[in-house]
Amino acid sequence: MSESQDHKPSPAANVKVDGESIDLEDEAHGTVVGTKHSTKQKILRVIWDTFDKSPEERRFVTKVDLWIMTYVCLAYFVKYLDQTNVVNAYVTGMKEDLNMKGNEYNMLLTMFTIGYTLGNLPSQLMMTKIRPSIWLPTLELIWGSLVMCMAAAKNIETLYALRFLIGFLEASAYPGFLSLLGNWYTPQELGKRSCIFICSAYVAQMFSGYLQAGLYAGMDGKHGLKAWQWLFIFDGIIGIPVCILGYFAIPDSPTNSKALWLKPEEKAIGISRMERVGRKAPAKLTWKTIKDVFTSWPVYLFSVPFASQLLAIRIYNYFNIYLKDTGRYTVEQVNVIPTAGYAFQVVTTLIMAWVSDGIGKRAPSIFFGIAIGITGTIILCFYPENNHSLMLAAWILTFGQSGASALILTWINEILTFSTEQRLVVFGVVETFGFAMNAWVILYTYPSGEAPRFKIGYQMATMFFAVEAIFIAAIVFCEKKWKPKGHPDRV
Repeated sequence: MSESQDHKPSPAANVKVDGESIDLEDEAHGTVVGTKHSTKQKILRVIWDTFDKSPEERRFVTKVDLWIMTYVCLAYFVKYLDQTNVVNAYVTGMKEDLNMKGNEYNMLLTMFTIGYTLGNLPSQLMMTKIRPSIWLPTLELIWGSLVMCMAAAKNIETLYALRFLIGFLEASAYPGFLSLLGNWYTPQELGKRSCIFICSAYVAQMFSGYLQAGLYAGMDGKHGLKAWQWLFIFDGIIGIPVCILGYFAIPDSPTNSKALWLKPEEKAIGISRMERVGRKAPAKLTWKTIKDVFTSWPVYLFSVPFASQLLAIRIYNYFNIYLKDTGRYTVEQVNVIPTAGYAFQVVTTLIMAWVSDGIGKRAPSIFFGIAIGITGTIILCFYPENNHSLMLAAWILTFGQSGASALILTWINEILTFSTEQRLVVFGVVETFGFAMNAWVILYTYPSGEAPRFKIGYQMATMFFAVEAIFIAAIVFCEKKWKPKGHPDRV
């Protein structure tokens, strides 16, 4: 459900651009004041949300897209390239070179998750004190340097320490970027852009597989370094120009932006757009705000499905290990075949985004993704190992629900549109809870000794998808019945 259904928007804003007064679109009715949209315009609006805007607002949104979306997509691409390179490095020689045994691979993932969990909420709180345009790129520069240091690791203990620190610093990215998008885009625009942004992660996962395969073929042994070491070095190098871009591209929020690429009249458009959908400017974080967060339902009901979604889709991280265990494929193929799953992620995520923005509701698209993912995990529960084609199809289906995480956090942006501070805190808590659960659950559900036939893991993934569906239904009910604390319309 879009936030325009929860708030009484202010009248369509009137601002001056280049000395001329223009009327911005009334978000509640989808019209520019004094105009009536044809069926064709409504269809165009669903296809892309700037087609039916005034020329001035269309230019503004396009300009914001050029800067913000370019940066967040590139930055998240680099972040996920790092997260994916561990499994690609593991199946391309790191396991043997560092003599990794038993549950050490899972422990490596867990150390990252512990760091990520501990870094989430502090990073969100720091963004109420330090501008995102300074905070986010600086952390990216530091963790990019640490990624390159992984190439020099001589033992698993060093990797544990580095993965913890990298996770702690990378925790700023996902909730920070979605908070940033919530400062600039309306409900009609936010779902698409959140999902386009998260698709950059899937592209990174695809690219990592091809990159590792290419490095294995062309760089293995060059200058005394193995292909998996070159992967970490390349990942760190790629991130440097992106973080430099961040210092210039991130515009903070419309009311306090110092971005050089925004003209004063464009800031006025940004402010007016947020005012008409009831999205408030950043204010001081107070104890009352924190009390409102923890005595209202969103922080609790969103935490469970977000965590369940993360735990359910964790399963596809073991696709490479399954492929390697079959003995059917070369090292290059083990790295490349999972890219089909990431391509499937991109398609399903974009479908979910366009549908959810088009109908103004998030839940139906999330249920669609759950249906795809749970189909794959149910097949894996039966483990038809004699039917290799069906096994491959099942693994690829487990990728199909990943875009739901962006829609869940977009939904939070909309329900808590009235308070930037509540959004930041709830984002931090929801992410912290989700990754705290991930830190220990995978050790019991995917023990390395059972790879690749994780009997309990496949059943648990199915259960987590079901739990997610139940809580999404509960959110729909609560959203209709109760306003969150602090909401201006709360009785």
